[in-house]
Amino acid sequence: MFMSKHLLGGMKVLPYYKEDEGAKCPSSISLVENLNFLSTEDAQVISAYMESCVVIDEWLSNIKDPISGRLDIPSKTWSDGQFVWDSSHIHYVRKYRVRLPSVFVEHVKNQVSKKFDVNALIKSKLREGFEAALKKTIAGDDSPYAAY
Repeated sequence: MFMSKHLLGGMKVLPYYKEDEGAKCPSSISLVENLNFLSTEDAQVISAYMESCVVIDEWLSNIKDPISGRLDIPSKTWSDGQFVWDSSHIHYVRKYRVRLPSVFVEHVKNQVSKKFDVNALIKSKLREGFEAALKKTIAGDDSPYAAY
């Protein structure tokens, strides 16, 4: 029941930062202007959680880090059934302690405290939810970056 409730239009996509290559969201924020925002401890907890979830899509090529200019970010999309993010988000949190939407940070902390079981996630259902959420995000209707 948990999965279907959250996947029927309830997933949120963390959009790219303004400096990232690719699609932009009207409410995207600047990566450069939001560095060193998270504490070291929060960055470790959040990036570990993000990386423990389900990879719902991946490609062979790497993504360019706009700060270092290096192609060292894996091309993967991840989800926990409520949010969707790319490997770039994990990289930026781990390397630069970048700002994330407060609603996402609180969600992660809550999931970690409850010892959320990622094994209950179903990859095909996550993809369906992601596709629906992505359409809303591209249209500018739904972004967790809209409110800080």
